[in-house]
Amino acid sequence: MDVFLVQPPIGGAQADLTPPLGLLMLAAGLERDGRRAHVIDLNLEAKAGRLDGKKSLRTQFVQALPKRSSQIGLVGISAWSYNFALVMEFVEAVKKKHPRVPVVIGGPHVTFVDKDVLERFEDVDLVLRDEGDLTLPRLARALAEGGAPSALEQIPGLTWRRGGQVVRNPSGPVVDDLDALPYPAYHLLDLREYVSRQPVLLLEAGRGCPYNCNFCSTTNMFQRKYRVKAPARLVDEVEWLMQRSGRNRFELLHDNLVANKAYVKDLCRELRRRNLDVEWSCTSRPDNMTEEVAEEMFVAGCCSVFFGVETLSAERQQWTGKRCKPPLVEQAIAVTARQHITPSVGIIVGFPDESEAEFDATVGAAARWTSDPRVKAEVSTAALRFYPGADLFAQADRLRYDEAASRDVAALPGYALREEWRALTRLFPLHAIHTPPDETRTNLIRRNYVRTLLKACPQAFRGALELLGWTPRRLFDAMAAARPPAFLEAPGKETTWNDTLRALGAVLEGPAPAPAHPDAAAMVLELFACEVPFFRTLPLAPPLERFEHVVHDKRWAQDELLAYAQRRREAPPGPAAPAGLQLLAVRVGPECLVWFTPEPGRVLAAFERSWAHDRAGTAAFAAGLRRGLV
Repeated sequence: MDVFLVQPPIGGAQADLTPPLGLLMLAAGLERDGRRAHVIDLNLEAKAGRLDGKKSLRTQFVQALPKRSSQIGLVGISAWSYNFALVMEFVEAVKKKHPRVPVVIGGPHVTFVDKDVLERFEDVDLVLRDEGDLTLPRLARALAEGGAPSALEQIPGLTWRRGGQVVRNPSGPVVDDLDALPYPAYHLLDLREYVSRQPVLLLEAGRGCPYNCNFCSTTNMFQRKYRVKAPARLVDEVEWLMQRSGRNRFELLHDNLVANKAYVKDLCRELRRRNLDVEWSCTSRPDNMTEEVAEEMFVAGCCSVFFGVETLSAERQQWTGKRCKPPLVEQAIAVTARQHITPSVGIIVGFPDESEAEFDATVGAAARWTSDPRVKAEVSTAALRFYPGADLFAQADRLRYDEAASRDVAALPGYALREEWRALTRLFPLHAIHTPPDETRTNLIRRNYVRTLLKACPQAFRGALELLGWTPRRLFDAMAAARPPAFLEAPGKETTWNDTLRALGAVLEGPAPAPAHPDAAAMVLELFACEVPFFRTLPLAPPLERFEHVVHDKRWAQDELLAYAQRRREAPPGPAAPAGLQLLAVRVGPECLVWFTPEPGRVLAAFERSWAHDRAGTAAFAAGLRRGLV
């Protein structure tokens, strides 16, 4: 039997692309059981520009499978809440072309809405709930032998139909012995397409989070028992994938790896014992991290740790069920940065009953973490949503379809949820939302502002807060009033960045609430010009066939200006040296080259010569620059 495992597009940035590890693990289990497995990654096709959300998805999707139904024994599809609409588009395309081929869906989303799916969509034959490592091979075997009801009813976690009635088999136990699972079937993919866009490869370290945040489905999907691969087994897998891929940068997946500090120390010792040249990242609760553990991790090659912070409000922490004390958040980020590990931080915008002070504290801290050269945190921002399997989903009756929320989660640019599916808010909960339309728009606007400012201009954002007297919420309200954003109607990075950065520029060139110095506004504008030199025209340009330049005055010494804006220096910055220094920026696309020079004309002429001699090389150099001042 040939089993085709499919990952539909999942959205996100173009560079946000990794191999579909879950499907590769399932494929390995199928192969061990004697099946021929194939992995089809439509997320890669979408990120590579080979899928068009404005054209017929049925036609594009069905081309991913063999033409003859006899060549397909089973189609298995991975479903997440944010791509379930495209999952169903794919199912309908498959069933129209191959009506007799069985289709099974698995993953966190359908695990908790399995009966709803089978009752509403007759094209879905089966839902395999929970962890499928052991049950998918059993299902494939049963179907290969004819799919008798007596065989199907023996498969734990299977939801299926018998005589038109939906049958829900009891769930089975979680996979306790993760060491017994085969290595992921990475041989089924061409890794070059992935690492050319994102150099990080994924390996599973373990499963199960002992905590229970109300917005997260992990606890109900993988249960609360902390399970991990033995350190030697996991490092064997790291070595194996290093040899296979020629890469040494890995994400060790576990929802809370550092919950067991003794295990993490043993893992680090095993990595050091083998003297591997490897860089890796993982996830931790902030209050699990200690100086001792962070030091061990750094010495063993850890380069980044993700902390789900969500909020710096003690009251919101209680509301989420996370109950992580804000001082311990600050401590974890400081400890991690002190050990030369990048803190990666997740925050949530739009908590119910969140006060202005609570919002400002969380966003202000994020601005501080990203702009401080001693921390250099990376911050991701999400709006609060209700996911199946999360405790909050008990309130799913509050969900209503919202056009802005739906566009916001479109897993393929240009895709719009079908009219007939919009009332099915339990099945498509991310195309719906629990807040009124005006509040939804405000939350999405603020989230996009936070995302953009922390990436594009963290120093100017911090300066606006520290030197001009703005608070985050009041700054965002002023930005939206100065230049109403269009990105909710036309989502995309270029629109979002240009709307946001033009709006910030308009506010910074206006009056400030409480300047800390008579020249504070000019100082922050200078920082903004360093980070976003073309803020008065088109802040983020597409790839250009020509080069563009802009010149700004440079009045203050850069190091002193940064320290003053970050409040690491009490005295205002001194003048830039030498006298007459200017800021020259040149671009041929999204990224800019910036010089501080007293002779911008001379530097510009040199760039013009480079452009005339080697246009492609000059453009590639500019495109490869790392954004940021610190």
